[in-house]
Amino acid sequence: MSTTASTLGGELARIGLTVPTNQLEDLLTERVAAVAEQMRITERTARQYFDHDTLRTLARELALCIKEEAPGADLLTLPRTAAMPLSTLGATIAALGGADKDPDESATAMALISTLGVLARDHDGDLPAVWVPEPLLMRAARLIENTTDLVHQGCPLPPDVAEDVRPHLQKTLREDAARLRALIPDTGRRSGSGLWAVPDDPS
Repeated sequence: MSTTASTLGGELARIGLTVPTNQLEDLLTERVAAVAEQMRITERTARQYFDHDTLRTLARELALCIKEEAPGADLLTLPRTAAMPLSTLGATIAALGGADKDPDESATAMALISTLGVLARDHDGDLPAVWVPEPLLMRAARLIENTTDLVHQGCPLPPDVAEDVRPHLQKTLREDAARLRALIPDTGRRSGSGLWAVPDDPS
């Protein structure tokens, strides 16, 4: 199962998505069990149906589930349609810095911080907000929510953070993620096929 999860992770990486291996193993375990039950075969036999083509299809299905995040796209090339207050930008950078609690998401968080830095550099000092692409808000909110879950589950805190701060940290992260999602315009554009495209055949 770990080998299959690694293959699926590779397919996801080809379209710009990073998912923790343990989560992929859990997902595959559920899918294998469902196939085995539906076909009335053993799970060992069902695993044979999860070949490379099936995993590639599954990777696209997962990508489409979060198509609002524009998986595989360069955020700096997307339209900057959402106004992000400077205070929210600072809070988001601080929250993303805590994503190193999950090594699988650390690189993604650092990339978002770098992108926010570029957007802030391009900021017009006379404006109260920085204009950012909506998918950036979606990606950042998801990562912060994942970090919130890890804190809730008891992940180690930094050495200089007391254990009794955990509830406050969890509350702050949850509020940071909610603040980001509140910035995303509710235009109804996502009720159809989706605003952002997923690459058909990433190289």
